[in-house]
Amino acid sequence: MRKLILLVVVAATLYGGYWFVGRAQVQEGLIGAIADINASGTQLTYSTLNTRGFPSRFDTTITDLVFNDPVSRIRWDAPFLQMFALAYRPNEVIAVFANEQVITVDGETFTLFTDDMRASGKVRANAALSFVNTTVTMDNPRLRTEDGAELAMASLLAATRLTPDTTQTYDVFLDARSVVLPDAIRHLIDPANTQPPLIQSLRLDTVVGLDAPIELNTQSTAAPRIETVNIKEIAAIWADMSVSVIGDLAVDAAGFAEGSVTLSARNWQQALDLAVASSLLDADVHLTYTTIATALDETPHITDTLTVTLMISDGQMRLGPIPIGPAPRL
Repeated sequence: MRKLILLVVVAATLYGGYWFVGRAQVQEGLIGAIADINASGTQLTYSTLNTRGFPSRFDTTITDLVFNDPVSRIRWDAPFLQMFALAYRPNEVIAVFANEQVITVDGETFTLFTDDMRASGKVRANAALSFVNTTVTMDNPRLRTEDGAELAMASLLAATRLTPDTTQTYDVFLDARSVVLPDAIRHLIDPANTQPPLIQSLRLDTVVGLDAPIELNTQSTAAPRIETVNIKEIAAIWADMSVSVIGDLAVDAAGFAEGSVTLSARNWQQALDLAVASSLLDADVHLTYTTIATALDETPHITDTLTVTLMISDGQMRLGPIPIGPAPRL
């Protein structure tokens, strides 16, 4: 019995020592990361940084955070940020944000309200701290301007993960539900109020191939560059109208996108009517655009759906024989 008690005491002492060493490493790592950020020309300040959670967790709270980038003129103010990790799994972190945060962009101030906002992330437990995944969720986010205009939605989910069985390919996903645009923007798009204020969903599902893996601890100063983009789906649903985009793109030698993208639009005539009503499209060319779209439609047997393929090559974009403009750079 005495040996068992001694063994328990020794194990507890060793584990306690591990926790305090780990706590010190967490604190020093965060303080060092903040110093690196400040050394790069941006400014990140805070009032307090404390880690608790003995014996099984590393729970860190940072108060009065202010991030300021004078080059991009972006500033972020938050009363606190909390980060949680299990002591035996410190490479997986959950972050909880304040319900009210202030974002300033080029002198214009926005306030982000959420019922709950949190993020989670995981890196491999290796020297390079190779990225595995990250997820951000927001419940009932509302982004409000100083004059009271507000962009709101029921929920927002954004996630990125290393594609299984790959080393530098990543799944990128975004899903926004029940989006309500600011009144001024909605009236600009739909001046006659023919559409409901609620956009049912916005969705992005892609696979992005990079020229190097994402690593948090790397000697390279260059960020990985995009080599390929597989658009599994970009979609939006607003009342009876919907649009869906799929396609595959790669980067050519000059850095331009090349490949093809197929767009399918349901009730597309209604969308053209909205464009005319909002003065985005001249009424005199409405019939011309309708005729062209009908001629290019790849699914004429589906009367309410327009399907067209955008071809991108040699730095240019084309819809069938019609040039659209220069290709984007990736």
